[in-house]
Amino acid sequence: MALTASLLTACAQPAPPRDNFYRLTMTAPAQSFPKPVLPGILEVNRLDTDGALTERALAYQEADGALARYAYDLWSDAPATAIQQNLAEYLRAAHAADEVVTPDLRVPPDWALRGRLSRFEYLPAQSKVAVKLQLSVVSARDGTLVLLRSYGTDTPVQGVGPEAAVAAFNRAMADVLTRFAADLSQVQPPIQNRRP
Repeated sequence: MALTASLLTACAQPAPPRDNFYRLTMTAPAQSFPKPVLPGILEVNRLDTDGALTERALAYQEADGALARYAYDLWSDAPATAIQQNLAEYLRAAHAADEVVTPDLRVPPDWALRGRLSRFEYLPAQSKVAVKLQLSVVSARDGTLVLLRSYGTDTPVQGVGPEAAVAAFNRAMADVLTRFAADLSQVQPPIQNRRP
């Protein structure tokens, strides 16, 4: 009987922690463009990235500088995909182009927004998140570069842990989107003939 009780005790282990999923939320643009900066269709592509940023787990930097991932705290989509969706929604709401689409619609675009995500990590020892990405707008017809900018921000985390970091990531992306829209408002895209 004692053997059975000890076997049952050994087998009874606590359940593993549950997964927590987080979304990047899109902040509405402070203002819309009076008329589309990019006449025609703008296609927002998924950002290029590699390493830990291709995965859904929240990345953080350990005290020694090594990049690690949380085991049970995950983005609902990989960061590059979530940022693509936020960019598309933001630029659509701001009326940056006549139409703003993503490649899954398979609509021939006039313009393409491309980018590279190089940092998207929580730095708990410094109580901040670091975001760094490069965005470009090119003519989908002839590859003419219309805009190329890099955006980086270190945003303070108000609190501790993944939930507080996610709130800081949302503030960081709101800042990046606002700055990108301001830069886009200054461009003079080349005149293109509309697609038939």
